[in-house]
Parts: sequence; structure tokens; C-alpha cells
Amino acid sequence: MESLKKYSNLKGNSLLESVIALTIISACLYFAIMIFASVYTPKASVKFYSTQNKVNELFYLSELKNDSISDNPNKNLLIEEEVVNDQLKKIIIQYNDSTQFKFEKSFYVQNDPKLP
Repeated sequence: MESLKKYSNLKGNSLLESVIALTIISACLYFAIMIFASVYTPKASVKFYSTQNKVNELFYLSELKNDSISDNPNKNLLIEEEVVNDQLKKIIIQYNDSTQFKFEKSFYVQNDPKLP
């Protein structure tokens, strides 16, 4: 018991403790900001995902009812078809949303050689 009293009577240097505490707090704050910055990018925004979903919807509509997309002229929508080989074609859809954010996505569709 006598030895515990001897060690509990140590006096700490408050300036050194403050510097160490501020260093630890600064390091934690730095990592928190870096994680926040990597998560909060334009690719992770709601606008990006809503535009991506709109492009996917337009692709599936063009595959189901091709005339419904082509009959409605839309200057914000551009659909290009490119033949890669006899059995594969590439469909590129470019879509500009209301904020003029340009989103481009490519789809690959396999052609059935038996169909004309």
C-alpha cells in the first residue's frame, strides 16, 4: 500500500498533456474530414443516382417500346447505336438533366442472328 501512495503523488505537466491532447484531437479531426470528403462527392449524391436511374429507365423503355422514345423528340436525350460485331451492339445513352449535368452510360445488347 505504501508504494501506491508514492506513485499517486506524481504531478503531470499540464502543457505537455494539452499538446498531446490537441495532437490526438487534430489527428481524429483530420481523419474525419478525409472520410467525409471521400464520401461526399458528386458521384455519391442523390442527383447522380436519380439521373442514373432515369437513364436506365430510358434504356429499358427503348428496348421494350422503341417507338415511344423515338416519337418524343427530346433535346436532352441522345441515343446512339453502334454495331460492335454480328452478334453484339453497343447502345450509348447521353442524358442532360435540368441542371445540365451530363450523364452517359453504355449498354451492350446481344443480337439474335436468327432474327432479321
